[in-house]
Amino acid sequence: MRKYRKWTVGPGMDERGETEAVGSPPGAVLPPGPVPGAEVESRPGHPRPGFRSVLANRRYLLFEASVITATTGYSVYAVSIPWLAFENSGSLLVVGLVLFVELGVYALTFLVAPLVDRIADKRTILVVGFPVQAVAAVILAVAAARGELQLPLLLGLVGVLAVVWDFEWAVFQVAPRLLLTKDELFAAGGISSAFGGGATIGGYAAGAGFILLAGPATSGYLYAGLLLAAVGLASVVPLRGPRSEERSYLGGFREGWAYLTSAEGRPLLQLGVLDAVVGFFSTAPPVLVTVFADRSFPDPGLAYGILFTSFVIGGVAVDLTLGYFNPRRRVGLVLVGGLLGGAVALALVGHAPPSLVGTAAVWVLAGGALGAYSSGKVTFEWGFIPRDRLARVTSNLYTFPGVSGAVGAVVLGFLASRLSGLAVAEIVAGVLGAAVVLAVALPAVRRFSF
Repeated sequence: MRKYRKWTVGPGMDERGETEAVGSPPGAVLPPGPVPGAEVESRPGHPRPGFRSVLANRRYLLFEASVITATTGYSVYAVSIPWLAFENSGSLLVVGLVLFVELGVYALTFLVAPLVDRIADKRTILVVGFPVQAVAAVILAVAAARGELQLPLLLGLVGVLAVVWDFEWAVFQVAPRLLLTKDELFAAGGISSAFGGGATIGGYAAGAGFILLAGPATSGYLYAGLLLAAVGLASVVPLRGPRSEERSYLGGFREGWAYLTSAEGRPLLQLGVLDAVVGFFSTAPPVLVTVFADRSFPDPGLAYGILFTSFVIGGVAVDLTLGYFNPRRRVGLVLVGGLLGGAVALALVGHAPPSLVGTAAVWVLAGGALGAYSSGKVTFEWGFIPRDRLARVTSNLYTFPGVSGAVGAVVLGFLASRLSGLAVAEIVAGVLGAAVVLAVALPAVRRFSF
């Protein structure tokens, strides 16, 4: 998400030594006096940018609490909806169709992002969107409980939930830049990962518990309740920022894509190409955890829980480490190192000692390495892309891994059904190895900073 150039001059100064707004187009000289909407690199009177300053930012903490509450609800839904679809239809084809609709809608986020960039206070989207999703979740639960969840209604409700998530996801990409300085972004990512990782695991556990104890339909009520709680938190956090200048939707849509071909935004195309390669097997970790848990251990359920949790713990640990060191001037090194570590970890996963502890240790390494790549990529986008087009450009970039990931999921499913877990892990490791070579070969990626 941003400006690309070597930092050979001081932050806040252009090549001619004139002051410019942080995040403004290169060469935009500030007039005398304060500039509305201009970002600052530090806040006088606040702690040094990092964990302490982020934790002292009440508005950011309230926003993050809202996000975590809503996404915990989504985790409950994500566990329940495949089983709910199967229980009401008895068909795995319907399960696949439901997931196809959901993932297909998510890949279209770039269509709604221009609207998000045009709204002055992004909070409006959350305050309206969460209740709409809550109503859809309740309808889903009631219809399923009554045995009236026919396929058209099921697909329609899944589509409504996914479309609203597209708007909200775009807001999630913009909000950190509206609430934090650039020097706080890595620290914020670490804090978000620490709280969000635990909440996600809790959401999965709650969803699984509802399936076992009360049936998948009742999870819809929990989902709705968490969404309504998220509304209360989001409603007190203003998310005002610069609006896109384009007067029409089509103008904003075209400008968002045009930015990627401009001198300033062109390096992001290299990131998009890299992310398409990495994203091809983005679903590999949960699939491989499932395969090894089922085929290698006498208690697959226990093994799955431990290995999945180990993967999450690795990611959280690395995110916190990046937050502490704040490598915003060395993002390229983070990306390359993360991909290299991920390739090594997945190559080793099939050769780990035949014990749950040994295998879990490898998955901690895999989670940390892949988490470093993901955190570096997302934080770079947050810090690099100008705020008035942040929703559009991040959504456009998501199209690259989104499309390749959908294709890769089909390929991965086929491979997992025909080959051993070791063979699949080595194939995925090979793809990540190719991504390492590509990342090193792309000059912009190597030099990414913000």
